[in-house]
Amino acid sequence: MIEDVDLSKLLTGIPKIDYNLGVREALKAFEEYSIYDFLVVAKDNKPIGIVKRSDLIKAQHRENLIVGDLTQNLMKLRATTIKTEDLIHLLTFFNLSKQPLLVVNRKGNYMGVLFYQVVLHTISLFKESAMPIFQRIGSLFGQDYYFYCFYIRGVKNLMDRLGSPAVESIQRILYESVKSNIEGDVSLSYRENEIYVLSRERVKEEGIKSMYEEFHKEYALLYTQEEPLYLSGYCLPLRWVNSSEDFFKKSSEVKRRMEKVQDASIFIFYGEKPSVVLCEYEKREFIEKIRHKIKQDFENIIEIIRKSDKDLWEYVLYDLFKVYPYFELFYIMNEKGLQISNNIINPKINYPIKHGKKGADRSEKNYFKRANYQEVYISSIYISQATNDFCITVSKKFNYGEKAYTLAGDINYREIHRLVKEYAKES
Repeated sequence: MIEDVDLSKLLTGIPKIDYNLGVREALKAFEEYSIYDFLVVAKDNKPIGIVKRSDLIKAQHRENLIVGDLTQNLMKLRATTIKTEDLIHLLTFFNLSKQPLLVVNRKGNYMGVLFYQVVLHTISLFKESAMPIFQRIGSLFGQDYYFYCFYIRGVKNLMDRLGSPAVESIQRILYESVKSNIEGDVSLSYRENEIYVLSRERVKEEGIKSMYEEFHKEYALLYTQEEPLYLSGYCLPLRWVNSSEDFFKKSSEVKRRMEKVQDASIFIFYGEKPSVVLCEYEKREFIEKIRHKIKQDFENIIEIIRKSDKDLWEYVLYDLFKVYPYFELFYIMNEKGLQISNNIINPKINYPIKHGKKGADRSEKNYFKRANYQEVYISSIYISQATNDFCITVSKKFNYGEKAYTLAGDINYREIHRLVKEYAKES
């Protein structure tokens, strides 16, 4: 049995440099650490980000600058032990440019830098769980394995209307749903706009329908103004396949069959007696109930804040995660849109998140502009600056004494997925 992976063993010990150091002094540090292109910037012994040698060279004639002025902030990740099968999920913490992550211990002290290439190499050591699905399929023809494929119809039109970040968020919603419903190796191809699963499990028809219904509800909740979006998918038993040519031939055949269905999501189980699952959108009352629940919960949070001492607001909000655990963070803004609280972060969160501080200007954010006293505002899905992940923001203005404030709360898309599932069970 392969042991779990200690994240601290994957780190590179890039040296630290002080946030307040002058540019010329910093360049002297680079002379000492000549093999490095960048150094980690620390403030009060806490890592902030990195500073590149090239940026310091360009700024060396500007005497008033310090290292902190040239620092590039990076996401932080707490050191932990990871199951080998979960190694692949580490890759989702890196942004599109594959910037490294700063890893800290429980006290927030710097431990090292985690590079994308190091994670990728570590994953490659565990070939059974990490080898690309299409590389493994060739050795499984004629065996009791099942290949699943899911995709969203009309992705190109959706891209034109909503843009790439929105389409990526919708694909991630489907990916999370597939991953939680089918046991096996799951991968998401943004290039092909498809999700693949290699599994020993033949999911039942009602399981596929339930998964489709979950996706419909989440999409309708996040994109209330958009037209319905439909899915296609199929299951191909590899025992029916004898070659790569046969595999792609059968896959193309199933896809052609599904093209005839327009106003419903469809899934086909390939075989001598193929079975078909059709799933139409339910009435929007379900979605309205979830939105109402979120709004009602937020109204309750506002009332608790209004009855509390202002100096205790951050402590009160921290305690409220016990009652409303699906929020990932809260923060409060004044009437000008300036953040007057730190980011109050849900203590159960186990993914990287920036600790936003007082003074941040949120005045141009939609969730500040559209918050009002009568109605709770729920934003469209977007990429959070705090997590570099998809979320929605809930906000509302309220009076305290003679001044106006706005409370905002972020909900990560993973929690939206969980909320829809739990609410469906309760209903």
